[in-house]
Amino acid sequence: MPQLDITNVNLSLLLLEILLCSYLYFLPPLLAFQRGHRQFWWILAASIVLSFVQPPLLQYLLPVDSAGLSLYEVLWISLLYSAGPGWFVLLFWALRSVASPDPRLIAFGASKTADVLAALPLVVWFGFSALNLRPGLVQDGGAIVAGSASLLVWLQLLSRLFSILFCLLCVWALLARDTAKKSIGGAVPRLCAVAGTFLGVGILGLPMAGLSLPLQTLALLLMAGGSAACILVLGKLGKSFSIVPEARRLVTTGPYAWARHPLYAAEIVILLGLMLQYRQPWAVLMGVAVIALQVTRSVFEERVLSEAFPEYAGYKTRVKRFGFI
Repeated sequence: MPQLDITNVNLSLLLLEILLCSYLYFLPPLLAFQRGHRQFWWILAASIVLSFVQPPLLQYLLPVDSAGLSLYEVLWISLLYSAGPGWFVLLFWALRSVASPDPRLIAFGASKTADVLAALPLVVWFGFSALNLRPGLVQDGGAIVAGSASLLVWLQLLSRLFSILFCLLCVWALLARDTAKKSIGGAVPRLCAVAGTFLGVGILGLPMAGLSLPLQTLALLLMAGGSAACILVLGKLGKSFSIVPEARRLVTTGPYAWARHPLYAAEIVILLGLMLQYRQPWAVLMGVAVIALQVTRSVFEERVLSEAFPEYAGYKTRVKRFGFI
């Protein structure tokens, strides 16, 4: 197994990659649990055993020299060693038809305890993101107190402050939200939701672009304005907040009277500001991919909302998807 060196790395990107790798690796038992698979415990046990047995075997058969590779490349190679062909066998096993789901798994999956456990990785991510923004906030605040702050520093402060508030609000919403009335099945909707939420963070790994003062100001305005809008939308969404497509409570007032997915619209505004600040054309390509995933994600969400709430069909005819389209 390649060795990891965490010196001089972006800890946010490292944490995100660890969470994503863990999610992908344990996707078979997660799908088995969601479907009430009667052999869920066997699939979970096989996933754990496989993580110890398969990596040394694949390392022996397919050795990789990790010298010169980045930490992120080493981590993905480690995931491939841990997954390998055994992962596909477990995925096929988990996706086999279930004639009669285990009622105990179905009941536990609908409980608040299961919802909190499912939300814990996201709670860790949003909590860490808020803490990671604190040093920059303190630095900008010090410059303002010292009287040496420019307009850009003020905009950075607002952007970071709104981002911290949004992250903390996400933590609250994830822990306090209602249990889901209905969830969408399958791996594709969940992968689209996870990728649509976190792929934009990968832009932070690109080199910064040298922007003129007007463009830098525009980028920070977009990020600050989008973050403020996210706070307002999430405050209205409240206990209905979800990452994967789920129906908890139908919200059609406030920002949702203007757009069916105002949170995604606000995130796209933030994404536009982020794309401006990093090297092209890669930042734009990644941004377009995120927007495409958000659109796909909204389609899956509307499918489960339509099934859970018959009145959603009329709401769809009155309100545009993102407000402007």
